[in-house]
Amino acid sequence: MNNVYGINLIPDNDTERIAALERYQIFNSHREKAFDSICELACELFSCPISHISFLNADTEFIKAEVGLNGLQYVSRSVGFCSVAILQPELLLVEDTHKHELFVNHPYVTDKLRIRFYAGAPIITPDGYIIGTMCLIDTEPRSLAEKEKKLLKKLADVAMEQTQLRLDNLSLLQQRDEFIAIASHEMRTPVTALKAAIQVLHTHQDGPVGLQKAMVEQANRSVKKLTYLVNDLFDTSRLAARKYNLEKTFFDLGELISNCCDFVKVSGKHELDIEGDLSVQIFADKEKIEQVLVNLVENAIKYAPDSPVILIRIHQLTDVVRIYVTDRGPGIGPNQLPHIFKRYFRSENGAPQAGLGLGLYICAEIVKQHGGEIGVESEQGIGSTFWFTIPVAA
Repeated sequence: MNNVYGINLIPDNDTERIAALERYQIFNSHREKAFDSICELACELFSCPISHISFLNADTEFIKAEVGLNGLQYVSRSVGFCSVAILQPELLLVEDTHKHELFVNHPYVTDKLRIRFYAGAPIITPDGYIIGTMCLIDTEPRSLAEKEKKLLKKLADVAMEQTQLRLDNLSLLQQRDEFIAIASHEMRTPVTALKAAIQVLHTHQDGPVGLQKAMVEQANRSVKKLTYLVNDLFDTSRLAARKYNLEKTFFDLGELISNCCDFVKVSGKHELDIEGDLSVQIFADKEKIEQVLVNLVENAIKYAPDSPVILIRIHQLTDVVRIYVTDRGPGIGPNQLPHIFKRYFRSENGAPQAGLGLGLYICAEIVKQHGGEIGVESEQGIGSTFWFTIPVAA
């Protein structure tokens, strides 16, 4: 890169640094009040006429927010002061550009902006990449006390936190839009089937008994699916509002497992093996723990249809009991594992996609409200083991 400084402005990790910047989806974005407010606060705190927040890609400095730069948005990385500031994790302080060898002949010093003072604190991602700067500029020489230097660094940290918050909000908006699309599709299918069944029943009120029976069964299946979807939505809403009350009682875990998983035996397609101490008692909401177990077993059947045996194992530790649900299916990709318990996440392992992506999220929240933990271990081609812990009855 040709530049006015005569030094190398490209750090060794620039490719990774730019990738980190792109991850935050902030380059070329619109003005936002939160970032403007940080710059306004900086000018007030330091009695400085100019401040800005910038992010730097391969060749351009993008000014996300500014005070005193008259709407300036882009500066070539070959001339921007911030190109120097991102070369080190420490604050770049230039008290008088006329006395600094890198900046004394800079066009922004001798012409245009007439910069005499510059302070740039790097904006550093949690994983250590410098993606931008929080800057102060003045047309008069000045210095910063140690307390002021720390304060400017804190403002850079605030800018990074706001950048992360912005990304989180974008992700939530994207998830919301995807969820609305999925929910609309998932609900439209049973509603259409239910409507069709009712129309057939209405048209053929005196028709064959077999036809009427088939349509009633279709209607019942559609109602069951709608009920399942609505219950998931309702549970998620209550969890988000912290209105998911637990009604805890003492009960035998083995008895619960045997009773709630009878549907596996009825289907005749899978065999259920239960190992461990079936007499162990826990103090929990029986209905909610049943919901967690049924969801994990149903997922094992759904995503591992060729796994003839589903294993449920009970392992009692000192203060908790850990329940494992294991299948011998295709497994879960390592890129999906960190997201498996997130709201709206749906696995992409080739199995038919159905549901709203809320089941495992609800399971995780139920377990957390019991004071337990939940997790998954999986190896592609070998299978998956979902587990959760519940405190043991005293």
